[in-house]
Amino acid sequence: MQANEWKSPRSEMDDDLLRVEFRSPSHSTFMMRGYWDGGQTLRVRFTPTEAGEWTYKVTSSSKRLDEQEAKFMAAETNEAGMVNVANLRHWRSTNKKPHLWLGAEAPWLDLDQATLEAWLDARKKNGFTHIRGKVLTANGSAKPFAADGRPNLAYFRTLDERILAVADRSFTADLVIADEAFVASGAFNNREKVEPFIRYVVARYGGLNVTWQGIEHFDDIEGSRGLLSDIGQYLKKYDGFRHPRSTDARVSSSPLLNDGWMNYVLEASPRPELGAVEHQFTEKPSIHVISTAEPEGFRHELWNATTNGQYPSVPFDALKNQTDVKAVETWFKIVSDARHWEFEPFFDVDGARAVAVDGRTDPYAEIDFVECLTYAQKGGIIEVTLPKHKYNPEFVNPATGEEIPLKDSRTEVFSRETPDKTSDWILYLPREGRKESMARSYYFESHNPPVQDPESDAAKTPFDIVDPPGEQISVQAPAPFRIKITKSNRATRSMQYVWWGEVVAGGEGPRVLAIGASGNLTVPKALALPGGILTLRLQAINANGKAYELVRVYTLTP
Repeated sequence: MQANEWKSPRSEMDDDLLRVEFRSPSHSTFMMRGYWDGGQTLRVRFTPTEAGEWTYKVTSSSKRLDEQEAKFMAAETNEAGMVNVANLRHWRSTNKKPHLWLGAEAPWLDLDQATLEAWLDARKKNGFTHIRGKVLTANGSAKPFAADGRPNLAYFRTLDERILAVADRSFTADLVIADEAFVASGAFNNREKVEPFIRYVVARYGGLNVTWQGIEHFDDIEGSRGLLSDIGQYLKKYDGFRHPRSTDARVSSSPLLNDGWMNYVLEASPRPELGAVEHQFTEKPSIHVISTAEPEGFRHELWNATTNGQYPSVPFDALKNQTDVKAVETWFKIVSDARHWEFEPFFDVDGARAVAVDGRTDPYAEIDFVECLTYAQKGGIIEVTLPKHKYNPEFVNPATGEEIPLKDSRTEVFSRETPDKTSDWILYLPREGRKESMARSYYFESHNPPVQDPESDAAKTPFDIVDPPGEQISVQAPAPFRIKITKSNRATRSMQYVWWGEVVAGGEGPRVLAIGASGNLTVPKALALPGGILTLRLQAINANGKAYELVRVYTLTP
């Protein structure tokens, strides 16, 4: 841009300065916006997703640039392309092949460039496909924006170096748009500033292979639902590639699904029941953010999330521990060799959690199991009921990767004791011949994942809410919660419960109040409105995966 083409001292944030519409060889279009990069410089960042001849057309407030058109050639590449949702709860890339999400957190602005690049190279060798980091932070000495809202170019150029290092290694960058400190600084308090901030971030990084992850720990921040609704709508408006959208959460982002801007879930509870129950009540992919670096707990979260049908994201500190790194490498070796894009939780198993692949494309045909992956958090007997086929079972030690092949089995009920009872174990039951025959096929969209309608009729529900008693709950003191099984049978031998609360008048949406069959719950600050009406929603699944929901209403008291 020339100096006389700037409309005002702040016009570098205007939307109409520069927009470029790219048209692919297959006639898909992508609208990308320019971002200010100092002086009179505007840049447009774009990643071609197809080989062949592309065209682009410029729209600009500069008459000199407006309406310009040109063509360019994009060469063939081995890059998989952008990541998108597939098979309802899974992922694929632009090349229409399955995408295995394995994320690692990186405090990229706290690391020098050489250290980060060495760290990224190590993660590539481990099998990671995503790197997660923050875009806008107020924790460092450099701030992203000046008081008048202008971008701090030194900050963003440093951030560019970090994120481009991620992109150059073919990782997907999972971008937490703002950390808690940035939100607490009041930068988003003026809602008129939110749109130009988000527009600038999207223009600068939306042309890369990214996912959006909202604000850090949204469920700890008062008023975050409204803020995220705005951010989500701006992402939908300005992101030409329509990258996946969610938000970071202390517990789970699923309460915001009904607001319509999210298309995947981020969940971070160490309790596996939450991910298991959410899978049966939502129809979006879920990423489990592992909460610990302690090796045993780390493996438990890694594999419990997998058998819940989730994908993992690993904390930075865990990767300082070589025991955890080895556990990740074992996970990647097993899961990358499986048809992970068709995994769904499987419940005909005792002594373990499981996912399995049903090879049917016709839901009315006979079950055609391809493989079953089970995880026993504690050693003992694992019993799996499967359709009668030839399976090639093996135990795998999730800590070391040691493989213990077993004799082929044709039995319908496969029962084995783990090699020892002192540690966790994986039992993998593939039909290698069936897998090989399907090796070149990828079922997306035409393959119908299971979706169930939860039972909400109290007369048909095998449990009841005993506590909290009465009709009131105090916002000051913990309240007991407890369920009672009313219809004991084989299906109720193993129940998983999640307790949600919502005060509709408060506008913050639901929050997880408790997990499990009994204990004490505390009303979170976001819902603590004395005199408010708390809707308590108990969601549960039984040992067969059947989903239930009960609702109670309480008045909140001081």
